[in-house]
Amino acid sequence: MSAIRNIFRIGTCSTSDPESGTITAFFEDRDDMVSGDLPVLTRGGWARSNELPEPGQEVACLFLANGISEGICLGVIEDEEDPPGTPDQRGVWFEDGSYVYYDRTTQKLMVKAAGGVSLEGDVTIKGNLTVEGTITRGGEII
Repeated sequence: MSAIRNIFRIGTCSTSDPESGTITAFFEDRDDMVSGDLPVLTRGGWARSNELPEPGQEVACLFLANGISEGICLGVIEDEEDPPGTPDQRGVWFEDGSYVYYDRTTQKLMVKAAGGVSLEGDVTIKGNLTVEGTITRGGEII
């Protein structure tokens, strides 16, 4: 049992390096011992992500049997007191109140951006368009 306890550990992210895609974590149950640089498990394939834990977030880590210098961060353990969205929503929620999520109950994709939304490329709308506010084309209000 102690071998499994040494391989899988719950810790706290202490540093996060977006350039290398790694974090370090400390473990209170090991007198705040700090891990080596740990790569973070993320989604791959044709739609990759850059999600990294932030310092202070609780993380789950998997290590080789020889200690905590070599291993991988499996991800963040979500805060059960303040989860984002509802169980029927999947998406991304940002600290400034912005979000992009799909709600399977309402069958709607919801987008809110604190600083506005910018689209590049052609836009096709099939269906009705409702606008609250003004529409500007080439500097002219329509």
